[in-house]
Amino acid sequence: MKLSTYLTITGVLGMLFGVCFLLVPQITLPLYGMPADPHTLMLNRYFGATLGWLGLMVWLARHVRDGAALRAILQGSAIGNVVGALLSVWAALSGLQNAMAWTSVAIYTLLLLGALYFLASPERSGSAARAA
Repeated sequence: MKLSTYLTITGVLGMLFGVCFLLVPQITLPLYGMPADPHTLMLNRYFGATLGWLGLMVWLARHVRDGAALRAILQGSAIGNVVGALLSVWAALSGLQNAMAWTSVAIYTLLLLGALYFLASPERSGSAARAA
């Protein structure tokens, strides 16, 4: 897989989930077994806005050739995906969310593995080799 493909997938997922959590939290929250009360809806909209702009930023960076910028994006992605996966595991195990939380764990883990793949071998991302 090319780095631009990984960034495209990551960006599109972020934007899609972001739009869903921002615009229709009353639908997305019950899918995860969470209450759709006004306060939770509002927090979910903030989450959606954050996912949306992060997804857009990563998608727009898919053609960046600056090694330092790519490394920063991949490092930030790796850290964010570790935190997201851990929070999702906690939500699933504690009963804060239903079994759908495991889909979040899977998505975060796959995105983490992608980031680590490109960080581990900068040659795979082309110009990222210059950043090492």
